[in-house]
Amino acid sequence: MKTLLLTMSLICAASASAQATIINPAVEYTSADDPLKDPLPRTLGYMFSLSAPVTVNALGYFDDGLSNDHQVGIWDASNALVASTTVLGTDPLVGHFRWGSIVDVLLNAGQYTIGGEYLGNSNFAPDLVSGLTTIPQYNWITGEQVEIAGTGLNQPTVASYGGYGQNGILLADFSVADPVPAPASLSLFATGLGLMALLGWRRRRGVTDGLMVNSRCHLTVTKPRCYPVPGLFFDVCLSQRHFAERRIAQ
Repeated sequence: MKTLLLTMSLICAASASAQATIINPAVEYTSADDPLKDPLPRTLGYMFSLSAPVTVNALGYFDDGLSNDHQVGIWDASNALVASTTVLGTDPLVGHFRWGSIVDVLLNAGQYTIGGEYLGNSNFAPDLVSGLTTIPQYNWITGEQVEIAGTGLNQPTVASYGGYGQNGILLADFSVADPVPAPASLSLFATGLGLMALLGWRRRRGVTDGLMVNSRCHLTVTKPRCYPVPGLFFDVCLSQRHFAERRIAQ
């Protein structure tokens, strides 16, 4: 039973790993030639369109190295806030952005606005970027750099047609989930149920030795018989020690 618990623990750990948010930035760049600075707080953003639905799993804010927290939001064409979070200064850094995970949000094809909370204080904000890359469904609406003054997160609605370069002031970003048919965690969970059923079958056959993980666990067994299990990164082994025990008992 102890070795079964060990096996199930490994399955749970692998399941948790499978559920970790994978960041796929909608927009990225290689460099910003002229970082913008402004003493006043405001929400800075831009308008974009999607040619096909995407699932958003995280929102990003440009990492200026100051470890501040920033709110980020996405609004749809009807001005409804459809996704938002506070990106922490300690959140994972991928590319040029810190990323705050959110519950998956489906964005259908259409027009949207994204904005990030700029704190002012002449903090850096990237513009005039080069080496811009995007996901296939994404299209920046040329010239639609939007902003609104004030603290906190507010829908940016005022167009500012400045010479900010490709994608305007690239302060906020979003990540899209990979189109995976079924979560790996479901496969792992099903495998765990299969192992429990296997243990029950072995008990009915009078076997008391239990399950073990192969040589990685360094358990002492006699000639274990190992079987690969789909969905796991290790084999499951059935110990044959009980056969020797039966012969001694007889």
